[in-house]
Amino acid sequence: MTACTVFQGAFLGLVTLVIGLPAIALGLLVPGQSRKGKIFRWVTKSYSMILLPVFGVTVETRGVSRLDRNAPYVFMSNHASHVDSLALAVSIPHPLHWVFKKELSKIPVFGWVLLSLGQIMVDRRSTMQSRTALANAAGALAGNNSVLIYVEGTRSKDGKLQPLKKGGFHIALRSGLPIVPVRVSGSHDIIPPGSLHVRSGRVVVELFDPIPTVGKTEADVPELMARVRAALLS
Repeated sequence: MTACTVFQGAFLGLVTLVIGLPAIALGLLVPGQSRKGKIFRWVTKSYSMILLPVFGVTVETRGVSRLDRNAPYVFMSNHASHVDSLALAVSIPHPLHWVFKKELSKIPVFGWVLLSLGQIMVDRRSTMQSRTALANAAGALAGNNSVLIYVEGTRSKDGKLQPLKKGGFHIALRSGLPIVPVRVSGSHDIIPPGSLHVRSGRVVVELFDPIPTVGKTEADVPELMARVRAALLS
């Protein structure tokens, strides 16, 4: 492990503590999913804007003009690196409720922030629990509070798009929210799988045209999945 990697890890831990502990307190004190979502947006954006420059990572955002900043969406992104979440936090202008796997809730401070600020925890071993959690979360949202899900279900080890999971599509159908495909590129080489070192580089986040779901049914899920996949591969 190099001195640079040690510095990056120490700095990450310090920033996580400084921002995370007050965020947990706010999450426990402030009621309502939508309010928590706004706080979480401030927390994640501040966190990312501190870390990214120190790590030498720049983010270019494309397609924001395609969105209505006052409308809610279900954002569906690919996932190739740990730096994706930082890039998405500074790129998407909406208060977000991230869908995260149960295992992350066990990480000190980081996981506690997710739990206290109303993010959406799913258990990948229980399809029923996951669907219920997603449906309940969507029903509690108001204003422009939106959902963000890594549509492959997990991080890609080779940077290539994996098969898409249906969970996010069910929440979009049940809530009637439009789906926004989000493509993150350039992040895979910044933190390669199995590495703790963050390399400098540029990440591009592109937001595509919203895909309406009003009037769609479960029978339309394959079509919606194909449209999202086509956008991410375009």
